[in-house]
Amino acid sequence: MGINLEGKVVLITGASRGIGQELVRQFARSGARVVFCARRPGPLQSLEEELKREQCDVMGLALNVTEPGDVAHLVDTALVRYGRIDVLINNVGVAGPTKAIEDTSVTEWNDTLAGNLTSTFLCLQAVVPGMRANRKGSVINIGSATGKRPLAHRIGYATAKMGMIGLTRTAAEELGPHNIRVNCICPGAVAGERLDEIMKGQADQRGITVDQFKQAIQGLSPLKSLVGAEDVAGLALFLASDLSHHMTGQDINVTAGLVMY
Repeated sequence: MGINLEGKVVLITGASRGIGQELVRQFARSGARVVFCARRPGPLQSLEEELKREQCDVMGLALNVTEPGDVAHLVDTALVRYGRIDVLINNVGVAGPTKAIEDTSVTEWNDTLAGNLTSTFLCLQAVVPGMRANRKGSVINIGSATGKRPLAHRIGYATAKMGMIGLTRTAAEELGPHNIRVNCICPGAVAGERLDEIMKGQADQRGITVDQFKQAIQGLSPLKSLVGAEDVAGLALFLASDLSHHMTGQDINVTAGLVMY
């Protein structure tokens, strides 16, 4: 049984590849009207054209959600076109460097926190007034299993994703009285281009091959598998729908069992 989000207005960030593109596809095909963004215009245009051929109501915008002015433009554009925002999905994620702590520069640290955490704060801050006025809303933050367990050589990323859980719980507490729900999805290793880049960096740090590192990661999971972007998008559909109307402040794993807490 599919989840029908007919007529809901959904704003999705970080839609240039992987989880972001799958989120846009599944929400648009569920009947939602979707505004999505990323910094690179090429992938956005291709995705918009693909979904418009399916008669989906979508719009892609190329901008940088670490910049307050760009976030204001994103939200204003969505409101002018659709009149409201029902669901915000903060999916922007920056992998950051794969380096030892002492080799990580302050610039790399700041860029990683800005891309993962500040962007989420800015988008949340921008949609709250409208959601509060409408007395409803669902915010879904895409975190990581690394927000719950350490990952050597990824100090900035781990710090940002752990911060995402604190942001989620605090926002859920503050916004709950206004009927605004805030939840966080914590994926494990999600198969795709981004993971391939990360695995190469991790393998190089350890002096092993990418295949050896991939097998080691899969071996840690009870299901002995990586996660698919469609798994994350499916949970996001549930959290955006009325089926989850009493769920807020949750950090929910999609990790093939790699993390169970």
